[in-house]
Amino acid sequence: MKGKAVRKKYRDKFTNPEIVKRIKQIENSPQMQSKLHSVKNGMKNNIINPFVLVIGAIFGFIALRAMLDIYSLLVMAAIVYFWNKYSKQRRNELAKSYIDNFLLPVLNEILPDTAIDYSKKIDVKVMKRLVPDSEYYFGNCHIVFGDDYKTEFSNMQAYTETEDSEGHTRQIIDFCGQILMAKFDTKINGHIRVVPIKKGKVLGFRNHGNYGKKTKIEKGIETESIEFNNSYAIYSTDDFYTRLILDPKIIELLNDWKEKMRVCLYMNEQYISVSFESNVFLFALPQTKKQVDELSLSTEYEKVREKLSGFYSLIDIIGEKL
Repeated sequence: MKGKAVRKKYRDKFTNPEIVKRIKQIENSPQMQSKLHSVKNGMKNNIINPFVLVIGAIFGFIALRAMLDIYSLLVMAAIVYFWNKYSKQRRNELAKSYIDNFLLPVLNEILPDTAIDYSKKIDVKVMKRLVPDSEYYFGNCHIVFGDDYKTEFSNMQAYTETEDSEGHTRQIIDFCGQILMAKFDTKINGHIRVVPIKKGKVLGFRNHGNYGKKTKIEKGIETESIEFNNSYAIYSTDDFYTRLILDPKIIELLNDWKEKMRVCLYMNEQYISVSFESNVFLFALPQTKKQVDELSLSTEYEKVREKLSGFYSLIDIIGEKL
């Protein structure tokens, strides 16, 4: 009889101080410093000065208004078209330089064969299952890590649109942060959701925000931890695997996370996903020359290290149960 396959664990890669030390050594080497200096100069050339942009737009508008004919409108349309095309090209060049010289060297040092597509995002279906009550989903900085699970990362913003009494459309942001997803054969029949609870009740019921209330096919499950039950709701279609997976280690991990930000967990038979409501996008492209000067390999790593450490801890613990 064959024993259970031993899964490789990754949590220590993000808590190992030697990795941070190695990244700093690489960054501070004369060869890398020379390379980064050259790279930063190139990136600065792709930064568009917003002051110059505004002044140019004002003068262009005044000049075209003075003409006031059909040709002025055609010229304005042409200027807008070519400016958008030019701006997009500059942004793409900036993103490529940032990825190739700051993100990939760090992430490949930890997990070789990591790939990044800055303009892409995780599958919208994954996003909707984490924040189901939103209408629209936007994301960027899609990273596929070089681990056995091909763990995916991206920034995400979920929002809804409402119309006020005057007929104006308003955008309400429901979620802003990061999501991580790992393909994992969990054996779960259906799904398990662990949803953060907001303070205060709505019509006497728990307030889940846009994370979604319990559906007809789900069963609410409570744990022995009062702290956990006051902070999270568990909605599941598989009672057995819910109680098997959500052991004291997972409960403790989720309790620790709630002190920093709202976290939501969704699992089905194919994957495990987590959302971190950090209210900020990570790895944002630099917008000014000063921000370019402040870029560093170790700083970029620190931005995501804690979330990856927590996520891989979650996967490792669940893997031990299955």
